[in-house]
Amino acid sequence: MRKMLIAATLAALVLPAAAQATTTTSTIPFQADVPSCNGDTMISLSGQLLVVFTVTANPAGGFVFSTHTQPQGVRGIDTETGTTYLGTGLTRDLTVFSPSGVFSFTFVDRFHLQATGGAQSLDFSETVHITVLADGTVTAFVVDISGPC
Repeated sequence: MRKMLIAATLAALVLPAAAQATTTTSTIPFQADVPSCNGDTMISLSGQLLVVFTVTANPAGGFVFSTHTQPQGVRGIDTETGTTYLGTGLTRDLTVFSPSGVFSFTFVDRFHLQATGGAQSLDFSETVHITVLADGTVTAFVVDISGPC
């Protein structure tokens, strides 16, 4: 997925100066193993991710890059207990390059695994923000990560 985002970013940088915004939407396969809260088993996930990538150039010469990703039909199974899970959520990032050289990046990830049959559901949350001035001074840096266990 990272290779696809890098390629889309590079393609966006070579857009004609007259272009204001470009959006690319795709669906990509998703597969991952995450540990269950009991620490003994893994939850094997698979499905699709819907990815919307947007590049916007403003008249002053700045750029805004945004990515919106959400699970589509993501299901999981605990490899030990057989408990099934449904995956929902959203990952969103926004990167702003201003003409003055100020840079900001915001990343928000919320992923929920809804258990079936009365088992414990799992919620993962991550928020990251950084703002950097043109001279390299970091004026904001926030990291907030939480998990279910």
